[in-house]
Amino acid sequence: MRMICRLRSFFLLPVVLAVGASFCLAQSGSTTRIEENDPSIAYSGNWYTNETPSNSGGSAALTNATGARAVVTFTGTAISWIGVADRWNGLATVTIDGQPLKVDSWAGTTRYQAVLFTVNGLSIGPHKLSIEINHERGPNGEGSWVWVDAFDVQDGAGVPGGLPAATVGRIENDNPAVTYTGIWYLNTNAVHSDGSALLAVGPGSAVSLNFNGTGIAWIAYRDEWSGLARVILDGELKATVDTYLSPGRARTAPYRVEGLPPGNHSLTIEVTGTRNESSGGSWVWIDAFDVMQ
Repeated sequence: MRMICRLRSFFLLPVVLAVGASFCLAQSGSTTRIEENDPSIAYSGNWYTNETPSNSGGSAALTNATGARAVVTFTGTAISWIGVADRWNGLATVTIDGQPLKVDSWAGTTRYQAVLFTVNGLSIGPHKLSIEINHERGPNGEGSWVWVDAFDVQDGAGVPGGLPAATVGRIENDNPAVTYTGIWYLNTNAVHSDGSALLAVGPGSAVSLNFNGTGIAWIAYRDEWSGLARVILDGELKATVDTYLSPGRARTAPYRVEGLPPGNHSLTIEVTGTRNESSGGSWVWIDAFDVMQ
């Protein structure tokens, strides 16, 4: 059996969760509320403000724009996303430290300050939670709106301005310094660095990393079902990389750059959804990054 067959069997597809979904139930310790306008939350795309006393702090943000995103950076052992649940709400992709899943914020009756998603049991260090809008309805939805009212953080607080740039060394795919957009799938297998990798096939899905160093290597799995990706360094398109490889091999470096000026840089890998004529698919894998001094 070829490696690709074994790896595909480990897919963890995004799961559609009901309102109030959580990874586990127990919480303890102090709770800090982060309002929707806190500097630890970064918004992209078109968002609207709703000022209603029923919202936490009297206001909330909402959108139904495809690709709009809210990213909260925090320290703590648990976080809950607080929003409005109603008949006109839709699906969002929630990514916590690189692990994506779908959340349905629909409810039959309007509920303010509803817990839409909770994750517990996190390490004490920094984390990043991203909410990306799919402009997609759930099975009962009459619309695709998604609300961000607040976040409740257990045993921690928000990190204003986000995390500092990644420094020299191996940056795993679930490092909170790594930001994902679009739909990504988790693959767990011992052949990957630290036992896991993420992969995407949808055009426009992307991963970004800010780093401080003079070079960086993108570490990935490559095989006969892999496709093309665009590499953007410091805002400039540097290459369109063909990740097809036969036979497949783990922990390869499809893109590597050295000799950059010392200091902060940004790297983005964009999935094109295309492939060469020999490939059976258009998958692009993210295993890790190596930041060089």
